[in-house]
Formats: sequence, C-alpha cells, structure tokens
Amino acid sequence: MRGVKAVAVLLVASLLAPPLAADADESREGPSAVCETPPVVATEFSAIDDAPVATSEVVAGSDEAVQEKPQEPAPPKEPPPKRPSLRPKDFWRDVKVEAKRYVADSFAIVTAPIHWNVADWERFGGVVLLVGGLMLADETIDREVQQNRSRFTDRVSDATTGFGGAFSTNVGVGFLAVGYLLRDWDLRETGRETLEAGFLAHLLDKWVLKRAFGRERPIDSDGETVFRPGSANDSFPSGHATQAFSVASVIAIRARGWVIPTLAYTAAALVAFDRVNDRVHFASDVAAGAVLGTAVGRFIVNRHKRAEGQKPAADLDLVPIPGGLAVRLTF
Repeated sequence: MRGVKAVAVLLVASLLAPPLAADADESREGPSAVCETPPVVATEFSAIDDAPVATSEVVAGSDEAVQEKPQEPAPPKEPPPKRPSLRPKDFWRDVKVEAKRYVADSFAIVTAPIHWNVADWERFGGVVLLVGGLMLADETIDREVQQNRSRFTDRVSDATTGFGGAFSTNVGVGFLAVGYLLRDWDLRETGRETLEAGFLAHLLDKWVLKRAFGRERPIDSDGETVFRPGSANDSFPSGHATQAFSVASVIAIRARGWVIPTLAYTAAALVAFDRVNDRVHFASDVAAGAVLGTAVGRFIVNRHKRAEGQKPAADLDLVPIPGGLAVRLTF
C-alpha cells in the first residue's frame, strides 16, 4: 500500500490541471520546437453576453518540420485498429497490453509537467485561483444552496448522484463488453479508457488529495471550512465529481458530434450539483473533482490518439477580453 501511495504522490502534481488535456499537443519551448502543421483556427465566443466576439486567429505552421521528442515509455504498440477478437488467446493478449498501458501512461503523467510551457503553468495557476476563490465563498454558497433546497432537488439528487459512484465503473465495463460483443473497436477503446481514467483519478482523489487536505464535510462542520491535514476527513476533492467527469471527458472525446458529449457533461454537472445539494461537499470540492477527472480523462485519450496517429481533441481555453472573458476553441 505504501508503494501505491508513493506513486500516487508523484502523480498528483501533473493531474490537477487542464493543461494535461493538451500538454503534448503544443510545442515545447519557443519557436524552435514548432512542427509543420495545418493552420490552427481559434474562434472566441463571449461569455458575458450572447453576441459572439468578432475575432478569430489563424496561426500557420512553420516551413521547417521539427520532430517532437516522444514521451517515454510510449504506449505499448498495438496492431492497427480492427475488430476485437473474442478468442481467449487474443483476449489475454489485450489484457497484457492493458497492463503495460497503465504503467506507460502513469509514467507519462508523472513526467508531463517537465514539458509544460508558460501557457500550461498559467492554466494551472488559473485552476488554483478558481478553486481557491470558491473556497472563500464556500460557506456562503452552502447557506444559499441549503436555503433553496427542496423535495425536487432531493429527487434529482437521488436519481443522478449514482453517475459519480459505481455507475461510472459500470459504464466503462458496459462499453468494453459491448465493444467485444459487437466487435467494435471504438466502443472497446472507450471502455478501456473510461476504466483507466476512473482508476487513476480515484487513486489520486482517495489516497492523496483527500488525506493531504483532510477537509471536513459541510454536514459535519455545520458549513464551516475546517482542514485537518492527514486526518480521515475526506471532503476535498469530491470523489463523485472526479469519477463523473473522468467518465464524461473520455466519452466526450471518443464520441462523434455534440449530442453525446453534451449529455455526458450534463450528467457529470448534475453529480456535482447533487453533492452540494446533499451537503456532503462544498462547491470548491466538486470544482476540484471536475478539474481532476477531466484532466485525467483528456490526458489519457489524447495520448492514445497520438499513439494511434490521430489528431488530439480540440483545446478549450478561457481568455480575457475587454469587458469580460471569452471561450476559445482551437482545432
């Protein structure tokens, strides 16, 4: 168990930030590390009012292509995408590859911060400010939520909070099983990555962050912010939110179109609401869980996509604009 905790401690610094979703998508340091790529279009939409911000950026790749240094160890090599086989020999081969994947991906997560650039660290700082700012408002938010709590919100919580519990694991198993039964490669990959993201996120949440912060749940502290590092208190971050967003992020990246990703993230957001409504977590707890789960899921899927020769998922950023913030989608 000590060995597991030691590995988890090394993982935590590299997981609690959105940059992991695209850390290897961007150039390493300066213009010398820019590879020849198609134009990148960045479109901004106003987060303050309904009107779109009339700005867009086109960034052209350099004329000289410089090969990017791969992360080591790389994901284990697999045959080109094909229909999954139900033969015992092939299935056990998949199990062995999966074990190697966990080791390689864990190492890549540990070493990811080494490759962060200035923009990555700025994003990490933004996450810290966001969660820290919510902590300052946690007691007020808790009072407001409890004052507006009703039978309806409790019913919603009863119906949806399971999405962040055992149901999240069942989703991964379901995708995996259907992928093998239908011999569908995409469904199988979704199941594999959902289970892996959930496992790594749970490892960090349960054995590192909760014990490190030792925050009392609002129902135990009567809405007050109380931290006892090293204790058994386990409010920060929310495990349900972490699991829900790790599953949602994997499904969202692997799915085609916008309908399934919207449903996945809506379900995860409901879980976050449920935990605050039930007074088992503060708002900052679920925000930290959402960041952790999303970071783990996106990192794993994008890493596997690069190994498969596919383009990583689109990158989403919050950027300042005159009078407010904007959402920038780069693809």
